[in-house]
Amino acid sequence: MSETQIILIVAALAVIAFFFWRSLREERRLRESRKTPLKHETFIKDVLKEEEPIPRQEPQLDTEMSKTDTSVGEPELTVEMQPDEQPSDIPPVYEELGKKTMVEIKGTLDESSFMSRRTIGTKEPPVDRGIQWILDITPYEGKVFPYGAIDSLIRQVSELSLPLPVSLWAKAKDDGLYYQVYPENTLVGDAMHLIATLVVANRAAVLDEVMASSFLQVLEQAAAQNDVDVRMSADMAQVIATATQISRFVAYYDKMLELKIIPSADKTLTYDQLVKLGEAAGFKSGSARLEYRMDPKSSEPVMTLETGADGMASLRLVFDVPLASLSRGDLKRFFQLANHFANHLDGVWVDCAGNRIEALGAMMLQDEIEARSLQMTMSGVRPGSERAQLLFSRSACQAKVA
Repeated sequence: MSETQIILIVAALAVIAFFFWRSLREERRLRESRKTPLKHETFIKDVLKEEEPIPRQEPQLDTEMSKTDTSVGEPELTVEMQPDEQPSDIPPVYEELGKKTMVEIKGTLDESSFMSRRTIGTKEPPVDRGIQWILDITPYEGKVFPYGAIDSLIRQVSELSLPLPVSLWAKAKDDGLYYQVYPENTLVGDAMHLIATLVVANRAAVLDEVMASSFLQVLEQAAAQNDVDVRMSADMAQVIATATQISRFVAYYDKMLELKIIPSADKTLTYDQLVKLGEAAGFKSGSARLEYRMDPKSSEPVMTLETGADGMASLRLVFDVPLASLSRGDLKRFFQLANHFANHLDGVWVDCAGNRIEALGAMMLQDEIEARSLQMTMSGVRPGSERAQLLFSRSACQAKVA
């Protein structure tokens, strides 16, 4: 063993011995301090402080609500609670805001005007389990959804901006009927039951996991206010698989019949004249085209009229096959309008390939459309029906229920 190693060992032993001796001394001091009574410390008053120190009070958890002075500023929404009353599962602000809103509305309108703001109630909401995801919230007996909670739910659903048609139905407490509160935002007051529906696919979008999760989360938050769960018509994985299947159906039957109306060479037509001509035939001005609805409550037009690709040199008349009802005479009306515009412009109507359509050609088109519509009906969707209106819509809008 070298001299350096011996020196390191001796130094280490010395350090260990020092700490051991120090620990023994500290232990002896603690034993002596326990036997000696504590001496009272003398507090020296701070001459710079004139007031007596305020004793510190620990926060107390009182069973009764503390009374605070609210005379300054705007009054807060408060709910008085009796000593034997259990706290509400629904945030009091919803109930207070709902009562305040309803009082203001009823103060502005008389009772008859208030009731006229409602749509016609139904005993059961018109839901379609085949193409809609249905979420059901039923509170416990004796509990309701305040108008404030319903209004908050409508706002949250609106903020999602879902591309698929959404509907929210509430069962009014006063008459027990269901009213559509979204997107119409009908005044119903307190509700005993809520049903939300979401169309799983249409021409514009297909339900995916992100949309389904966000929609479910909003409904779960509303259900949590009543300490209940959301009942689903199908779990999320199943409804997404169904949406994919329905989107294939929509893509297969998505057919449009397009005709071109070519005016005579000596006929000039301005856009204002086109609008006047279309409106005289029952069309309504849209964003960039004229739209024709057989049912005014429908969100989608059955026919559209606009200028052709070559400008005012031709008109483009389009017939939406899945949204049209042949039994109502929509196809017959389409051919009548095409003939009306052609006669007014001293022109002819042709197909997309430029072939002139005579009476025989119109009959062949009719037979083709009828066969297509029959096939679609046998597949489970009748053209022009409410189910077809939902499936073949191009946006989140849907037909209004009278």
